[in-house]
Amino acid sequence: MAAIAQMKKLRILASLRWQATRGRATNPYTHNGRIANPAERMYRIMKSRILILLFLFVAQGIKGNEADSLLIRYSDWNIEPSHISTCSNFEVLNGYEEEFIIPTSSHVDSLKKLLTHLQEQEDRYFPVRCKLYIFCGDAVREKICMNKSTIAYKGKTYANNDTIVCFINQLMHNFPSCNSKRFLPDIIGANYVEGRDSLYRLLTKELDKWASTYFYRGTTIMTIRCKANKNGKTTKTDVKIRKPEHPNKAERKMAEKLRQYMISNIRWEEDPDRSPYDFIIFTIRYNNKQ
Repeated sequence: MAAIAQMKKLRILASLRWQATRGRATNPYTHNGRIANPAERMYRIMKSRILILLFLFVAQGIKGNEADSLLIRYSDWNIEPSHISTCSNFEVLNGYEEEFIIPTSSHVDSLKKLLTHLQEQEDRYFPVRCKLYIFCGDAVREKICMNKSTIAYKGKTYANNDTIVCFINQLMHNFPSCNSKRFLPDIIGANYVEGRDSLYRLLTKELDKWASTYFYRGTTIMTIRCKANKNGKTTKTDVKIRKPEHPNKAERKMAEKLRQYMISNIRWEEDPDRSPYDFIIFTIRYNNKQ
């Protein structure tokens, strides 16, 4: 019996060696190079199909996020505006002259290629003469502001060149002017990170403290003009007392406390297009007649 068992063992070893020499891996699920177990075969098929569907889904998602159109708002390249013209106030204060919609993704791709080799410059003010919106569907993906010499793009400032100016001029020549008002920016200003209502409640609470300190009773209206950097930090604040016409000592002290508090504690929403010449302006009315 032992001899028979030994012979079977030798046969199995010989068979394994023979399969190895032919490059076949020993696999309990395979028979003649095919998967023998039906459950295992179905699992492999389903796995391959899921991977194919996942690939198609990701590819479609990437395609769906591609920029598909361009909106150009333009004012004369060669006219220097008499007022401050920034990326934030260009449409509202500047009053752009013409608007063009470029409905092809190929032109957007060409523009973005031209923007990849620009020389970065120090962040500084320049009068905006042209503003571009890159769209994906109805959503704004990117904003670009420029004049003939400077470009503001993705929060940085670059030197413009004749190639880009000529490219935009060519687009405006090839596509008809329109006035669709497809997209208009929000009102000039900025939002407190926790919302405008929260800002008023916070400032009123602080004014209550200062009114108590200075024994103030009465009503005052103050206009606050702020500047902030791109990250939302308040960099400068001016507080002007509108009413009463002749403020008393307590009102002047409260206005100064408010100015200091704004600079030290108030942050605004980040805005990569914010210019050092953009103001955040709002008015607050404080009443304490207790």
